[in-house]
Amino acid sequence: MNDRPGKPVESLTVSDEELQSLTQAIFQRHGIDFTCYERLSLKRRVIRVLGVFNVDSIHALWRLILRDRTFIYTFMDEVSVGLTAMFRDPVLWRKMQYLLNNDLVKKSELAIWHAGCSSGEEIYTFGIVLRESVFANNVTAWATDISKQAIEQAQRGGYHALKFPEYEQNYKEFNPFGSLKRYSTSGKGTFQMHSDLIRHVSFEYHNLITDPFPVNLDIIFCRNVMIYFDSGAKLKLLKKFYDSLKPGGLLIIGFYDAVMPLIDPHQFDVLDIEAKIFVRL
Repeated sequence: MNDRPGKPVESLTVSDEELQSLTQAIFQRHGIDFTCYERLSLKRRVIRVLGVFNVDSIHALWRLILRDRTFIYTFMDEVSVGLTAMFRDPVLWRKMQYLLNNDLVKKSELAIWHAGCSSGEEIYTFGIVLRESVFANNVTAWATDISKQAIEQAQRGGYHALKFPEYEQNYKEFNPFGSLKRYSTSGKGTFQMHSDLIRHVSFEYHNLITDPFPVNLDIIFCRNVMIYFDSGAKLKLLKKFYDSLKPGGLLIIGFYDAVMPLIDPHQFDVLDIEAKIFVRL
């Protein structure tokens, strides 16, 4: 995140026309599609970016993007704010452990996609769940995000020490008898997750809107990502997730994604409504 002092966000405004002009220009120049993001949410993020980079208009922001072709990735890092935490929503991870120990244990291998992996807490969480399950067969995972900065942090697996108590409490709700200290090393103001938890994971940049999807997957995690998209984009993503999963594959969404009314009952059945797990028909 950029820590430079910028203009007060309260003093900045962006019109709908300016936002549309910016997103269309970015798509034409870089092939990155922000046009389907939920408008008010994207507008708030763009206004925040103007303040961070100390510019007072969309035109000035566009000059920055034009001046340096790599600046678009800095812009995306600032716009993309991850909504994640280690063992966030423990009810999900308890259910995942149950599935690994029962339904999924019969599979000879698992192919998993962490779509919109953000800074990686979910990936390390699932690595721990795997470690504490009886599933012992081959697992391969693909972790992707639109933010290169987030992907780099996910690969490093280092997090601020102030987050550890929250993450430890979440983990205790999953396993009251364990501790995240078993899977991490404390440093000066940080804690480092053990790299062996993600040996099965490959990391890549990926744009959910414009890039092709992997296929023949057993599990897709896409949690608190679709919250930023409009209904049309959510419908398209749900169809693409359906095409990516094997029959019987699992789609796991976020608690705030608000896609329940959009899920086609001919494509997905509810496996666990509390944990937001759906099974591909």
